[in-house]
Amino acid sequence: RCVKLFQLTQNYFNTRKDPLLTDLLFKLRCTFINQVLLDEACPDLYREFEKLVGLIEANSDFLGQSKEKRCKILVEIGVGYLHFSQFSKSRKYIDTAKILLGFTFRLTGAMGRRTKYQTTDTPQLRVETILEEDVSDKAPLENEPEQIDLGDDTVLEKISFQDGSVSSISNLTAPFLLHTASLKLKDFYLDDLLREEVIAFLEAIIEGSTYSYCIATHAYFLRSHLEKKSMRRLTRSMEQLEEVIQGFDCKKACARTGSLFVSGLPPMWIQEKLLAELYTSIGSHKSALDIYERLQMNEEQITALQTLGRYEAAEKLTRTLLEKGETPKLYCILGDSTQDISHYEKAWELSGESSARAMKSLGYHYFNVKQYPKALECMLASVDCNHLQGGLWFTAGCTALAIPDYATAVRCFRESVHIDDESGQGWSNLGAAFERTGKILKAFNCYKEATRCSYNNWRVWENYICAAAQIKHFSSIIHAYRQIINLGEKYCDKTILNCLVAAVRDNLESASGEPGITYFDKILDLFRFASSKVTTNFDLWRSYAALHLDVAGKEDVSKGIGYLIKAYHSASLYIEKSLEEFLKMCGMFWSPPRVRHEGEQRLGYLCTTPPISQVNPHDPGDKGQQTYSHAG
Repeated sequence: RCVKLFQLTQNYFNTRKDPLLTDLLFKLRCTFINQVLLDEACPDLYREFEKLVGLIEANSDFLGQSKEKRCKILVEIGVGYLHFSQFSKSRKYIDTAKILLGFTFRLTGAMGRRTKYQTTDTPQLRVETILEEDVSDKAPLENEPEQIDLGDDTVLEKISFQDGSVSSISNLTAPFLLHTASLKLKDFYLDDLLREEVIAFLEAIIEGSTYSYCIATHAYFLRSHLEKKSMRRLTRSMEQLEEVIQGFDCKKACARTGSLFVSGLPPMWIQEKLLAELYTSIGSHKSALDIYERLQMNEEQITALQTLGRYEAAEKLTRTLLEKGETPKLYCILGDSTQDISHYEKAWELSGESSARAMKSLGYHYFNVKQYPKALECMLASVDCNHLQGGLWFTAGCTALAIPDYATAVRCFRESVHIDDESGQGWSNLGAAFERTGKILKAFNCYKEATRCSYNNWRVWENYICAAAQIKHFSSIIHAYRQIINLGEKYCDKTILNCLVAAVRDNLESASGEPGITYFDKILDLFRFASSKVTTNFDLWRSYAALHLDVAGKEDVSKGIGYLIKAYHSASLYIEKSLEEFLKMCGMFWSPPRVRHEGEQRLGYLCTTPPISQVNPHDPGDKGQQTYSHAG
């Protein structure tokens, strides 16, 4: 009945001539709902969505709407792009809406307590919001989901901040925080810090009293998703989802849809699926299987059987479903169960060579057995069927690097960062592909983007510093070296240190056209900082000494000799580990200076390429990515 009503709605809006803004909005929503019903992003629906977005923006009624209504429309478009996995475009529309509304927010620190037994306040994360004008949209709504208490004997129900203030959140501003939290959850490396950031956004929404059923429910859903990995919060996570699902009432649905499309609330069966995963995590497999069976989630049901070690039952269920009707998806599931690639080939044939999943699964199979040319061929066939697979584009790029096929790698990583321009791993590997083709400047720019997206990843900074050394961008070398040490790494790269010493000693021209000697004070300050953090490295002290002894007009012999003595003492530490290593160090220390020929270039040997390391075979959507690095 619901499907027929949905089809009737689509047909009605498709037959409207000279559609009004309202007609275009409801057609956009129908396209969005159609995508939500599917397992993967559909290129045809995406093209229809893009077309409708263009018509809405060009519609004169859109420009004549109030600021609040235009803001809601832009947020709806941003949420739609998020479901199509177009993260860059999603951010674009959300940011436009924020500027239009005059709303800004940021993560900041405030003193507070997290546990019942804390006696002193410590810095805690929280969200600070600023709204230029009071455009609150609070409309009290009955029967919101009840918030389940944590009930832990140690952890407080919520962080108790010293100033007691609460962020001011409304139905109009809460979707921005929800969208930010959803995007952060798409990150391929969800570490503890990133998880705390997401929880700070969600707690701001929950404590801000948004008075919207959809917004509050989505915030509870995301919080439950994060808390399922915490033993202290697992029970609350499960009980909160049960409360949301049991409180769902179709009769009250009309009164609860005010913020439905701006909230991005997942459908009820997705919420029940998460509840089944929580049941599985506590060992209640029967309850999980009951949910999957009731919702007819065949793939999840088969996966649950395999998790229990009931492989024969999983295969039997798959074959029973095939007897009722053959579909490419069922053959792919059977291939996953039996690891027989003939089932993927059958799915590809049955679909008329249009099943992106069949080629994707076959590509991963060949990747796992290190048949990279075949793996790349299958992956490219899959993205030809459905180009909206950002994770597969990334994996295909890693596969191309392993072959190696650098031109294809560049193409794949370009598509990956086009879909998500905040992917530090994508930018880093695109830089590695450019570097291997000798396009160092392009590699440098890609690594620069990677540091913007993955600011706390020292390996990304290491790639950046090596590319900067090759093009003699000395200011970037200094900044990156300092940043790596600030990230807590005991970093010391002899080649980079020699590069900086050579820059001022030989007065090399930098990439920006400045003479190298102008960087002397900054380089000296960097050595001073580095030596305070890394105190027993021979190469660091030796280069520090050279900076004081070899640079004309900047000599300080007493300091230079002192640093040489520290270099000797650092080298002598190796005698406890290896006499051979100690003698090698001493040989380097006492070797006479090499005669440098006029015009000799000192940076040529810096042109190194990152080694091919083992690429994780999992799709980045499953948290499995490999960043290529110069390390090692």
